Amino acid sequence: MSIATRLKSGAKRLARATMGAISPALLRRIQLSRARRPYLREPVRGPRRLLLEPTTGCNHRCIMCWDHSPRLSRPTPAKHMPFDRLEALLREMADMGTEEVWLAGRGEPLIHPKALEILRLIGALGMRSIVTTNGAPLTEELADRLCDWGLQQISLSIDSGTPETYAKVHGGPPADRTRILGLIRHLSRREHGKPRVLVSMVLSQWNFRELLDLARDAIDAGATGIVVGGMRPVPFDSTDLALTEEDWARVREDLVEAAQLASASGVDLAVDNVRPAERSRTEAWPYEQMACFIGHLFAVIDVEGTVHGCCTCQNALGALSESTFRSIWWSSQYRMFRKVLREMPSTELTPPRCECRHGCGHIPENARLHQQFGFRFATALPDRSLVTRADAASAVCRYLDNVLPARERDVSFADLVESDVREAASRLRQVGAMAGVGSMDGVLLFEPRRLVARGEFQGILERALVAAAIPPGRAVSLSLQSRAGTGYPAEPLREHDMARWLAALCASLAGEQPPNGRRATAG
Repeated sequence: MSIATRLKSGAKRLARATMGAISPALLRRIQLSRARRPYLREPVRGPRRLLLEPTTGCNHRCIMCWDHSPRLSRPTPAKHMPFDRLEALLREMADMGTEEVWLAGRGEPLIHPKALEILRLIGALGMRSIVTTNGAPLTEELADRLCDWGLQQISLSIDSGTPETYAKVHGGPPADRTRILGLIRHLSRREHGKPRVLVSMVLSQWNFRELLDLARDAIDAGATGIVVGGMRPVPFDSTDLALTEEDWARVREDLVEAAQLASASGVDLAVDNVRPAERSRTEAWPYEQMACFIGHLFAVIDVEGTVHGCCTCQNALGALSESTFRSIWWSSQYRMFRKVLREMPSTELTPPRCECRHGCGHIPENARLHQQFGFRFATALPDRSLVTRADAASAVCRYLDNVLPARERDVSFADLVESDVREAASRLRQVGAMAGVGSMDGVLLFEPRRLVARGEFQGILERALVAAAIPPGRAVSLSLQSRAGTGYPAEPLREHDMARWLAALCASLAGEQPPNGRRATAG
């Protein structure tokens, strides 16, 4: 036996003897300390779970859908991610240690021309698959094949308690509801490779009275879980779909009975996105008490190959057309995203273009980590160099009011918001569906503590200039010419860059004013 081998063997014996002398309680603390370490600094592996949007096409026209509702004047066009990009991405994710791939997004994933090849490849690479679907393309034979390829969970959107309401909400044939419940029964009877089966319902004026009917049908069919959520604001007139305060009161009563039925049958009932009874979501915000670690565990890639940190975050952290996912995952913009999320309990700042305060599906996972590891977060002053939405709105109006003609307007926010988005949010707020909280990207009024990304600030400036009767082309040119720095568009804007940006913009505007026009004086 060589000297090196003897030394290694001796070190192992010493380690075993030392560990044996440590009390079980202390050993557990050491193990927990090592387990929590990756969440307090940059991850050493890729995301455990990836949400992948293979297509934006859909075979249904659900009334409450942001992308395919029949009420949309411009529905999202169908686009499929090329299979060669998908294959390269999935192999890279498997190499980085990703365990689950979740197929979902703005379309129906099972209508992708290569849907079966994608799911087969996920299983072949040793990863588990999760699918969110309306169930229309599924047959019993196809469902069995998916299970054989590692399907871990399938979420079926039914959104109704009767076939008639199903056809009204989904725009599909009424018989599909009965057929999908039959598929659930078939999956629940599998002996091997049985996946979790979730049934989901988005509440609206058209279906909320049938919540208990759906719960009973799902439980009877053998579903593993039921997910109930409120309808989010959409970019069209949805006043007739919004629930009143009386409607929400009935929903909460029905959920009590549904919870009893689910508990008696061993079925999970998830209602994290149902509006609280007494407090608005801003007041009941859970991230005042715990941090969010989703930036360490999860990533989203849309059909264009754009990488996002979360399904409720629209801020682009990178693009597969320009870089590999590996380099994006460990990039400076991703590090900043994780840092802001980790520090939310002390700073109360949310990342740019993230809707953390409007309903978060990752609350249970973060709560479990918080409880398991006992994270503690010292009170710290927020980073004053970063710009919040309130800071941006105030600064833009303060600077531009010195060089643009004065006129009647809401100088705080109204000119900085896309008009169709503002109108949609206002309609729902008026009928009490939003409880004082906006949920559409771009509504600055409702989340003043959200940080502003560089690319987002450029859009704010362009909208403000257009609102002041400057031609759109000229507004884009002015905002680009005056832009301060060359940071990545997703990078949070810093105060000194905003001041330089606005000063340069106002200087250009002042130079275009007639001799009696006002000059820029704000600083």
